[in-house]
Amino acid sequence: MLRIRAIASAVPERSDFHGVQAAERNFGYGHLLFPSAASALPRGKGRLDEEESLRLMPGSPAALPVAEAKLSHADLALQAVAALREQVAAEELAAVSHIVVASASLNQRINESVAGRVQHALGLDEALPFAVGQSGTAGAYNALPLIDSLVRLGGRVLLVATDKWLYPFFRAWGDLVAYGDGAAAMLLDGGDGGWGAIEAHAVHYGEAIANPWAHAPNRLADLLLPQALAAARAALDKARIRPSDIDYMLPAGFGAAFAARVGDELGIAPERRAARAGGHLSNADPLLALMELRASLQPGQQATALLWDAALCGVAGAVVARISAAA
Repeated sequence: MLRIRAIASAVPERSDFHGVQAAERNFGYGHLLFPSAASALPRGKGRLDEEESLRLMPGSPAALPVAEAKLSHADLALQAVAALREQVAAEELAAVSHIVVASASLNQRINESVAGRVQHALGLDEALPFAVGQSGTAGAYNALPLIDSLVRLGGRVLLVATDKWLYPFFRAWGDLVAYGDGAAAMLLDGGDGGWGAIEAHAVHYGEAIANPWAHAPNRLADLLLPQALAAARAALDKARIRPSDIDYMLPAGFGAAFAARVGDELGIAPERRAARAGGHLSNADPLLALMELRASLQPGQQATALLWDAALCGVAGAVVARISAAA
């Protein structure tokens, strides 16, 4: 069992976004213009044509947190870590043995180690940094098996999840999902107290969706649904808990229709499904969902929650967590 000591976040202000691709360009992405980088480009070169825009444009503007140009996703990570330092005693952070950074987007400064910057900012010269990528927006879930093993060996782990989306990468797939920028930091160990605990976690490695921007959003939803269900059911089984015993389902920031399909398939009553603010906050999304849940609880209240996510790369994750209200 992973004990959650604290969570803190850095989320930019929300603004209306009505498009498909991230708007901000960055010279650090110049390497994507070389022919050898064709496989790393979403969709290919050139403007979206009319058919693509009609298929992928959300039905209405999404209010998304979008970081200003001067901030990289490493900067967002450091802001989240700074907020965590205000919550946690200095000696608790000094005892961190490992730093794990999860992200999907490339850092704005491509020659910079995000995990290394976090390590330096905290002065944790002896901590071992890790970077977890290639997991889409399910990176925080994919990091948990590693973190669980480190904690079982007596470690204290700082998980930092951070993302900022830059052109030419896509922010939106119709009304299915739109990705915002943000970061969150969570301190975990095997002790007592704190916010609560992660009682079970699961990662499902399915087939990557080939050329996802070629599909209509409804088709993408059909492909993502079995992956989300597989991860959620695995986490429930590991926790030895029935869907009816879940107090809240905390879906990732997909559209309401997709979240409802997952809840229906799992058999979780509609009144137990928490409403989330619009937009998917990338790798920081599950940490932010736990923060939102804790803030909603009454003093002395405790809740068991199911969190899940599914990424276009074929990775899906889920967590069963028990969270206590703030004292």
